[in-house]
Amino acid sequence: MSRNWRTTSGRGRWRATRGHAPAFTLFEVLVALAILSITLLTMYQTFGSTLMVHRASGGLWEAVVYVDNELLRWERRKSVPVSVQQGTFPPDDPLAGYSWKREISDEEPLPGIVVRKVELELTWQDGSTTRSYRSSIYVPPR
Repeated sequence: MSRNWRTTSGRGRWRATRGHAPAFTLFEVLVALAILSITLLTMYQTFGSTLMVHRASGGLWEAVVYVDNELLRWERRKSVPVSVQQGTFPPDDPLAGYSWKREISDEEPLPGIVVRKVELELTWQDGSTTRSYRSSIYVPPR
């Protein structure tokens, strides 16, 4: 005599009836495992690429903030002489490992109009890749 299990009306208790015991078929288990494995694989790949993007963008974010702040300082100066300078940051600086290059030059976008271009570039190593960020502003020659 085989038994089948079913719930009584809404109480969550099980009682025996005639038929087969409640169970998942092998096919249902395999389908559930396939869906689970695809979901976990997708999550793993997404997590890995997110970590890579986070690491790469961390250096870029520091470069953008520094360059923009530095260019704003140059914009407020009373006199901006034409020059080319470069260097690296000391080991105790938050930007240690970065190198910088600042180029200040005169440009004439239209005849008779002269502006001074202040361009700052930051370069750093990200693993085996060299990355850089460059930005510039234009100031009146004083």
